[in-house]
Amino acid sequence: MDSGYPNGGFSSKRAGAFYAAYFGVFGVLLPYLGPYLQLRGIGAVGIGLITAALSLAKLLYAPLVGHGVDRGVWPRGLLTLHALLAVVSAAALWWLDGTVALGIAFFLLGLGHATVLPLVEAAILERRPPSRYGAVRLWGSVGFIVLATAVAPLLSGGKLVRFPFYLAGILGVLVVTCLPFEEGARPRHEPSSGGSLSPAVWALLVLLTLHQVAHGPYYAFFSITLAGEGYSSTTIGALWSFSVLAEAVAFAFGGRLQDRIGVRRLLGLALLATPFRWLAISLSAALPVLVLAQAGHAFSFALAHLAGIQLVQRAAPPGARRRAQALYSGLTFGLGIVVGSSLAGPVYGRLGGRGAFAVAAIFSTVVFAAWLPLAPRLGSRREDQKMTLET
Repeated sequence: MDSGYPNGGFSSKRAGAFYAAYFGVFGVLLPYLGPYLQLRGIGAVGIGLITAALSLAKLLYAPLVGHGVDRGVWPRGLLTLHALLAVVSAAALWWLDGTVALGIAFFLLGLGHATVLPLVEAAILERRPPSRYGAVRLWGSVGFIVLATAVAPLLSGGKLVRFPFYLAGILGVLVVTCLPFEEGARPRHEPSSGGSLSPAVWALLVLLTLHQVAHGPYYAFFSITLAGEGYSSTTIGALWSFSVLAEAVAFAFGGRLQDRIGVRRLLGLALLATPFRWLAISLSAALPVLVLAQAGHAFSFALAHLAGIQLVQRAAPPGARRRAQALYSGLTFGLGIVVGSSLAGPVYGRLGGRGAFAVAAIFSTVVFAAWLPLAPRLGSRREDQKMTLET
């Protein structure tokens, strides 16, 4: 690993620590948010609204901050203050009650947490060889696995009421990991008043958002579908953990694959493999098939993200990269997941779990077909080779 980034003042180890803390938050949040809200007396509709509030904060606010940073607005403590907002919001859960109050707290938590990622990622992509991004990003997957595993015994057996304590704790670690980036993550280009995104960039953002929409049945109903097939919660949890492990492996070695085939072909490969993942789940509930499908998370998520984030960075002008990364994060992992999960509900109710995944397979096939005419508009083979040679 390199000793540091030019003009940045922070090392690869610190970048890895940031990713571990940032995605470690999800290791606490995702498995236990629903059960915690149930414990607090929130109904199904309220849980859905509060979950959506987390993603809406990412979609509505982060692009505004990214746009301001591209124009030269970087207030003192920008990253740290947003991370602190998330800590305070998590701690406030101890005293708040009711759907509205908890919803506001989680909205502010999502606002603070989501804002720091695109700003730091844009800086990392400016300062690291592009195909080496995955070698640092994999620590986010490690952080998720470690935190999800570590808090499981701490929140079991009637201890779920302590959820805000552990959530605020890992967010506090995130505050510390943000400190080296306050100066190092500032844009390296001169402040820009322009820097509009091209139609090709917008088309890419839409396509990647639709790719996430197809994940709706997976995020909302994969566990429920497996439970209906007779699998225990332990087995279901192990399958989820295996998918994150596959993701980490893909981040670790995806750069080497990119060196061989180029970033556009890497995204094409990920989009091509995704329909087969959903098709496998729709056709069989046999454990070997499910293990293979979960290994497909390396393609549908890790490689798609690895290539997508680099293409957005490359295609956006220097004066719009923070806004582009914030839009990428907000649209794909914000709007895409919200829309996908919302649409998955009626489809699941009408067709069942296997039917919902069959629809996802068809939808992902359409997304791959839409990628084929878009790919040539996002650069040339020479530009792909240039990204490789920069490593």
